[in-house]
Amino acid sequence: MEPIYNRKGKVVAWHKDNNIYHLDGKHAAITKGDNVYGHRGQHLGVYKKGLFRDHKGGVVAFTKGATGGPILPIPSIPPIPPIPAIAPIPAISSIPPISAIPSLGWAKIDWQKFILA
Repeated sequence: MEPIYNRKGKVVAWHKDNNIYHLDGKHAAITKGDNVYGHRGQHLGVYKKGLFRDHKGGVVAFTKGATGGPILPIPSIPPIPPIPAIAPIPAISSIPPISAIPSLGWAKIDWQKFILA
């Protein structure tokens, strides 16, 4: 599992294959292409070049090797990954909105608001 870091470099979630997990291993969302979807099929944002972006184009979080966004903090040492829960059957994904112009700045929302939208 690959750690997902917030703007402070703290691990806030995990990414494995097309699944995103909370720190405790519970399933949080999926990635489908460049898009991120919640359990109800709602579009949460985009994941491209290692950056998770909100609908306004701001960076919410990142994975190792991310490029094309703000100056990234030094990532903390990740904890031991949890045993991931079995992913639920994905809902029918909504049609993604037209992507915003990618920003070089951080989003105004944090990871929790992004992933629970």
